[in-house]
Amino acid sequence: MKILTKSLLLLLLGLGANLSAYAEDDSWGNLNNQAVALSQQGQYPTAIAAEKRALQLIQGSAAALPLDVAGIMSNLAWLYSAQKQYALAEPFLKRVLTIKERILGQDHQDVASTLSQLALVYRQSGREENAEYVEKRAAAILGLKPH
Repeated sequence: MKILTKSLLLLLLGLGANLSAYAEDDSWGNLNNQAVALSQQGQYPTAIAAEKRALQLIQGSAAALPLDVAGIMSNLAWLYSAQKQYALAEPFLKRVLTIKERILGQDHQDVASTLSQLALVYRQSGREENAEYVEKRAAAILGLKPH
């Protein structure tokens, strides 16, 4: 399970690391890159602070794309999860899910990825029923058979 979680982190943070290429003012992208590097060094509180600042900047940017905002929020959710702060991670994941569903559609594989991340948060916080429901929805999107 730890290997899966670490792999998910690297995937999510790796995707977020490329966000700066899409913005005219990439100061939020630079902060995101710093947060990725800090998280890889295990400096989660400092990484969280950098991601929070990146989120403030990107939300104030006219050039920001909603999926870029979702990427930063997803990274923040992962960082909070890594610190076992599931109550802080959950609202970000729900916002990411809403953004992705609106832009990509409810059956997109990126939606399934976010659902899987949300299921991990539910499972880690002892909300098994919620986790099972979300996992089934992700599996349905990916065409997988539930366990």
